[in-house]
Amino acid sequence: MEKRREISPHILKGLVLLFLCIPLSFQLFHWRKFTPLNGVQVSKAGEMKDSLKGKFDWFSGSYQRYTEVYLEENLAVKSPLVRLRNQLEYSIFGKINAQQIYEYHGNLFRFYSADYNEGTSFIGQDAVSEKVRKLSKIQDFVGESCPVILAIAPSKTYFYAEDLPEVNTYKTERSNYKAIKKEALKNGIHVIDFNTYFLDIKKSAAAPLISTSGIHWSMYGAALAMDTLVRKVEQLKKMKFSRPNFTLEKTFRFFYNDNDLAQLLNLLSPPNDPDLRCLTFPAHVSGGKKIRALIISDSFFDVVSMTTLREQLFTPDTKFLYYFNTRKDPTNNNQGLEGMNLLEEMKRADCIILLNDIVNMENIGWGFIERAYWEIGWDKK
Repeated sequence: MEKRREISPHILKGLVLLFLCIPLSFQLFHWRKFTPLNGVQVSKAGEMKDSLKGKFDWFSGSYQRYTEVYLEENLAVKSPLVRLRNQLEYSIFGKINAQQIYEYHGNLFRFYSADYNEGTSFIGQDAVSEKVRKLSKIQDFVGESCPVILAIAPSKTYFYAEDLPEVNTYKTERSNYKAIKKEALKNGIHVIDFNTYFLDIKKSAAAPLISTSGIHWSMYGAALAMDTLVRKVEQLKKMKFSRPNFTLEKTFRFFYNDNDLAQLLNLLSPPNDPDLRCLTFPAHVSGGKKIRALIISDSFFDVVSMTTLREQLFTPDTKFLYYFNTRKDPTNNNQGLEGMNLLEEMKRADCIILLNDIVNMENIGWGFIERAYWEIGWDKK
């Protein structure tokens, strides 16, 4: 009996030591690659290395501090452990450990600040008028054979307004969304307001157009939006183009981007919209004239580019300029803008499409308007 009592503490210590060695074994032997954490990960070790210019001193403790931070960031089991902590805090306390993400009534939203509304980032009427004036000059340069289309992406603040606090749903005419749309129409710029369109068809839609767990339009919403876009281009150019060809699946399944906001929570089991359904695209699409477009967009067109929709509707040489700093090829791989002649691409395009999220309307065109205006040389005329 006494022997057993003596052995028990040793066994307990051994088990604790074995448990502590599990993370080390994953680190040393690479037994399993865990799913990386989603979102932008800022490296404190990298910042420390830059600040010290790579020069570490053992006696000052800088080398030890750097090593500690580096190992913490690169621990093989960091991802599942962070997800476990986030899941426990989310499930028990409703706490979200992701910046700029808020949950109301089971619906996820992304704002730069908790009190965001469409009036908080208004750039002013003078700035709006100047942007639209330059856009009108760009339209004059390419001519009506290449219509410039301002496409406004839908916003969850409108689509799910009933779930939001009053501060987030505050409406004002002094907003980038309303002021830019009004000024563009006044100056003859072609506008497609997908925000209004989605609200109009919200009740009749067969599946969510924007999911409660996503930030962009759903795959289904993107398909309906692209059908509307093609019809607009047909109307403006007086010719027929290939339209989206798809079947809406009958049972629940979601495309990754339908659930993209929930993925940023980095949970073991992220929430999702139970009404989501994916699209099935035919193996071979019958021929039809495709649009050769110059597309400047934020991540809303990225959803289109990740599906068969881009291949169905746009030519392989269509240029998708992501935030006007990266060119995404037909396989959605990132390419640089080096060597691209912007004015030539504008002249050769069937149309120029500026697709912008309402939350980021102060950055409409992401610098394209100013760059194109400068390259045309309007400021020298």
